[in-house]
Amino acid sequence: MHFKSIFRTVGIILFLSCVLVVEIPAQSAKKVEKTVKRRQEQLDKQKEGKADQQKKEMEALKKKHFEMQTKDVQKRMKKSRKTAERNNRNKKGFFLTRWFGKR
Repeated sequence: MHFKSIFRTVGIILFLSCVLVVEIPAQSAKKVEKTVKRRQEQLDKQKEGKADQQKKEMEALKKKHFEMQTKDVQKRMKKSRKTAERNNRNKKGFFLTRWFGKR
């Protein structure tokens, strides 16, 4: 009777120690995953910031280029940009301009 209780306690102690040994690396792996995830989010945020900054710089250069032109050239550029946007959307122009416009 005494041996059964000793084996039972030894068995429980071994089982608990195995469970604890398995749990410790799992917890540290979760911490590593969290840090990797945070770092990835930080890098993504930096990439977004760089992309936004490049976009703003490009818009500023376009605006500067546009303002350097004469009024007539600005009108032509604006007209050609609008037609290009319309063509990219596959839209036809106003019907009167299609009927009576230059051919």
